[in-house]
Amino acid sequence: MEFRKALAKYYHTWYNDCLVSAEYCGDNERGAKYLADAKKYKEIIDKFAEEIIFFSEADNAFLRDEALPERFRGYR
Repeated sequence: MEFRKALAKYYHTWYNDCLVSAEYCGDNERGAKYLADAKKYKEIIDKFAEEIIFFSEADNAFLRDEALPERFRGYR
């Protein structure tokens, strides 16, 4: 799983949904799958925290690289 700027505003929701689903499923294979997915989303959230905030605002995720501040250029 990799960070995508167009999906930035969804990572926190997906992380929380995975945790809720894992709790609902309980301690079984399906619950473990949700926890594994939550871990992947959490890693992205931790690694790209500033990018998630920036690309979640307005239409920042859909601006051309040339219009973005240099530190936020080059993301897919």
